[in-house]
Amino acid sequence: MPERKVLIPILILLSLLFWGLSFPLNEWLSETMPRHQLIQLPAMYVLGLIAGFAMTHRVKPDVPWSIAILIFVMFSIMFWMIPHSIDYAVISPGFNRIMHCNMVLAGFFTVVSIRHTIPEVKIIFLGMVAAMIIASGIALLSFNILLCSAFTIEQQKQTGTLLTILGIALYFFMAYILFSSLSGKSRHR
Repeated sequence: MPERKVLIPILILLSLLFWGLSFPLNEWLSETMPRHQLIQLPAMYVLGLIAGFAMTHRVKPDVPWSIAILIFVMFSIMFWMIPHSIDYAVISPGFNRIMHCNMVLAGFFTVVSIRHTIPEVKIIFLGMVAAMIIASGIALLSFNILLCSAFTIEQQKQTGTLLTILGIALYFFMAYILFSSLSGKSRHR
């Protein structure tokens, strides 16, 4: 029962944060590409991660299901980095809210699958997401043409720089996880 006393306020807080990011702050967050791609999109993902940590203690999918769930998560992240998807999300508030819900679900399902899967799957998932973010950042930096018509070239370049930095940081985090798991295995031998 104490879990329920903690879970309900957490879910209420997450719902309020979701509402705040999706409704009152939506226009401000959608004005520039860095705010949209580096604040709003990850914030929704983090809300899903927090909900997943709060609610999924008893859910234990098998490794094949975990991999299938992570493929869904990676597809979700990739889809919302495609320039046409970004443009449509900025232009259409309804489509933007679909993005919000999808990213919350992606965060939630990340916790469901990562929590009980083998370390190799965790490392591969983090490595693939890091590579995808770095590739998106480099693509935004490399092209001197406007990829997302809802934003400016300067915003595109700024987002590309920040995505590349974020991807590299995630790559080093993945390397830390890898070496931590390897050193843990060598201690047990």
